[in-house]
Amino acid sequence: MPGDLGQVSSHQSGPTAQDLHLDNDLREPYHVPVKYLEGTRDDLPEDSHLAQHQIKMLPPHPTIVFINPKSGGQMGKSLLKLFGQVVGVPQVYQLPKQKPDKVLKKIWENLNAAIKQGDEKAHHIQNNMRVVAAGGDGTFSWLLQAIGEIGILPKPPAAVIPLGTGNGMSVNLGWGHKASKLWVKDQKSMSDMIHGVANAAVRDMDLWSISMHSGLPDKHHHNSLQSPHPPQEDGHDEGFKRQHGVPLQNQAPFIDDELPSAVHAQDAGNKQGSKRVGKFTYYFTVGLDAEAAYRFNEVRNNKPKLAKYRWQNIGWYFYEAMATGWFLGAKPLRKKIAKLRVRRGDDQAWEEIIVPSSVRAIVMINLQTYMGGRDLWGLHDHHMPEEQVKNLKKPIFDDGLLEIVGLKGGFHTGAVLTGVSDHIHGERIAQASEVEVYFEMQNGRKGLTHMRLDGEPWAQPIPAKGAPEGPLKVHVKLSGSSRVLINTHNLPGINAKALQLSKREEQNSTPEQDQNRDDTPTTH
Repeated sequence: MPGDLGQVSSHQSGPTAQDLHLDNDLREPYHVPVKYLEGTRDDLPEDSHLAQHQIKMLPPHPTIVFINPKSGGQMGKSLLKLFGQVVGVPQVYQLPKQKPDKVLKKIWENLNAAIKQGDEKAHHIQNNMRVVAAGGDGTFSWLLQAIGEIGILPKPPAAVIPLGTGNGMSVNLGWGHKASKLWVKDQKSMSDMIHGVANAAVRDMDLWSISMHSGLPDKHHHNSLQSPHPPQEDGHDEGFKRQHGVPLQNQAPFIDDELPSAVHAQDAGNKQGSKRVGKFTYYFTVGLDAEAAYRFNEVRNNKPKLAKYRWQNIGWYFYEAMATGWFLGAKPLRKKIAKLRVRRGDDQAWEEIIVPSSVRAIVMINLQTYMGGRDLWGLHDHHMPEEQVKNLKKPIFDDGLLEIVGLKGGFHTGAVLTGVSDHIHGERIAQASEVEVYFEMQNGRKGLTHMRLDGEPWAQPIPAKGAPEGPLKVHVKLSGSSRVLINTHNLPGINAKALQLSKREEQNSTPEQDQNRDDTPTTH
């Protein structure tokens, strides 16, 4: 086993060819021969040195890594090099240039072609592949959605190494709440992390679809903003025109250049209306929470030097939360909602929900904590009213239900997000497998709200009450599952809170019936 490689310089652009030539190679258990990676990148390195030792060996845990080197402050470039040393340079892909859907689809095409030729190693690798996303919630969600959308079988399970700001998914799944300096201290620490990926438990996580339908067609409207700053409140027409160069009344039903990467147009030529569809794995939020995230993104994108480190990002987020009026003067979210209804299954009746007047933001969440481990639902609060206990289940990410939670004023939300007490949490609104929300401005003037999907916020126009096109309809529904990896082991840089949550998730979720599927040939 190689010794300590010392501090890795953050100024190095990435792993080099010499990283392939280590005397006692740690990469053997994770190796994917280059012939199965052909066509996935223009700069595919050779692995002839390692391949000489792999002719008779089946790697037990073949691994592919996706990383954005710009993430994680100054740590991204160092981790890029270390991943290359631990799993192999050819198996490390840089985001966003090398996209997960295209890379994995091509790898599966190569493996399927080899399997048809009787290649047993290809069959073994396809059935034992694991994938790592080094990034934030948005990066991990992107990877999970890509695996689902391209239809590769069997679906490779995925882990996340936290390089984002919130890192809620990595906390819930036991991979830590932030990037650790231990990971770039030496190769051994990162080797331990990848070994943890190899030994992690596999679970199915619910996947959710979202659709947004407007009675207005896309044609003859402006589908982009002239300025990155939408109006803060009800979007009065003159103020919107002054900021964006187009009257709000002429604004398209969707601002396409702001929508999340997972959302796209459907039925674009439909003259009866317009529709946007997508999927998510973690959360969908509406209201001031999403607006604060939107404002923070503007700071990060326009002034990156002011949001270079994680502590700066958290500070900016709370500053922008105050700027929304969350602590003073913000209007109830239900002034923008005509109707909210839910049901627990296709065979269940719809139930209309009255949004409490105190609520300023709604979070529909699939995992059990939010924004790096904040307990919105109140997992440890067992003093619920009896009528709520009868109607609510213990939350878990594979039960086919979303938890719908309301965040109130700034002081309440601040107490929830800082975890001052188990008894202070979000307003429990409902649990549902399907949700419909109808948005329209109750003041009779077209306006805006803000929404966020798995870490990506955007500004969303809302029609006026009584407008000919009717309200904006948002429909959320259970849509299959993704395969994820849960860590419950004490790995370098992972705090006790993340392990506590992941052990809960592992114990309460359903184990896969057949995690080792290597005996079953894959047919396509």
